[in-house]
Amino acid sequence: MRESNMVGSDESKSKYSIVCWLILMGMVIATTFTAAEDCETDLRGLEIECLYYMHKGEPSTLMNPNKRCCDVIQQANLPCCCANLNRKLSYPPGFTIEDLLDWGKVLHTLNFCGKPLAVGTKCGMFHQVHHHKSNGRWRG
Repeated sequence: MRESNMVGSDESKSKYSIVCWLILMGMVIATTFTAAEDCETDLRGLEIECLYYMHKGEPSTLMNPNKRCCDVIQQANLPCCCANLNRKLSYPPGFTIEDLLDWGKVLHTLNFCGKPLAVGTKCGMFHQVHHHKSNGRWRG
């Protein structure tokens, strides 16, 4: 009888260990998804509020962004957004976020909103090699 108690005790410890391990893994996965969702929200906010000021095409001149765009930029996790610019979009099909961006306009918008890319920053395929001073014209 004592022997079966010991076996039961080992089984209980084993089950307890498995439950603890599953809880820990669940916490790690939840944290990962939360971080990805936060960045996804930032990317959507930038697309909705700022893409007009940063996209390739017309208008070809630099425009100062509105307050809503600047608010999104101020709150955004820009390193996370930069790391995810190569994600495919559902529309237009086959394009990435980065394919739609005019980097002169992007730099102007970020500077205007008070959150310039630091020298040495890599954002998608773009690499900020010098300080960009926005004066209505981009010097690449």
